[in-house]
Amino acid sequence: MKQLVILLTLFTFLIGPVNGVQAVENGSDLNTLDMLANEALQLSKAQRYEETQKVLKNIGEILEHTSDISADEKRILQVAHHESMRTIENGTFTNEEIVNRLTKFRLVVDAVITDYEPLWTNMESSVLTAFQSVKEKIEQKNYQHFHEEFNRFLSVYDIVYPSIMLDVPVEKVQKVDAQLQYWEQYSNKLLNSDDGLEAIETLQKDLQSLFENAEEDEADLSLWWVIISTGGIIILTLSYVGWKKYKAERAAHKAAKKGQKN
Repeated sequence: MKQLVILLTLFTFLIGPVNGVQAVENGSDLNTLDMLANEALQLSKAQRYEETQKVLKNIGEILEHTSDISADEKRILQVAHHESMRTIENGTFTNEEIVNRLTKFRLVVDAVITDYEPLWTNMESSVLTAFQSVKEKIEQKNYQHFHEEFNRFLSVYDIVYPSIMLDVPVEKVQKVDAQLQYWEQYSNKLLNSDDGLEAIETLQKDLQSLFENAEEDEADLSLWWVIISTGGIIILTLSYVGWKKYKAERAAHKAAKKGQKN
């Protein structure tokens, strides 16, 4: 867990000043979006939420009227922007959760304007480190902590998910999504079978492939928009269901121990 926090912290420092030359080449609106997305992220890390909200509102107005991006790119950006606004306005999220949402938006803005080495690819270590913790629990057949680590991995993967949708072919992302859903539905069975380790190693390879040659792949956004309404929800739903299952199993474990004492 400490290693994961360190990796995420280091990554946020890697998101420095925007590449003004590259952004200008892509259009004035994109240049402004990139700078404002970075500003909103830095303000959120400083816990200056009112100022963050003002910047996000300005971003929303630009997104509404810009013609510098495709309709599909705009929709993906608007989904991530709406999520960031909702997090700031809600008032119940932790600073870590707020920063994660703003990082998510910062990355997807960069993914739209950057053709080579987008920022989200720097999250590879964080994503794979979180996944390695899941794999270790599977190798140990550790029921008690599997769902906790699984949800922690999903929370990190969710940060890069919209950017992956933009830059990686649909079929590669859907392949990972399908396996994540399979693990969520049949985790207990897989943890008790010899097929579990083979399945998790296959998922690990497919997850790693998302980060390979990202700048050379081209995602078909017209196909993505058909499933975008469920794409992000897959991650959030898995996280919610997994956490509920984890809490239920933990409560049952405590009840059993209490019964033994009595």
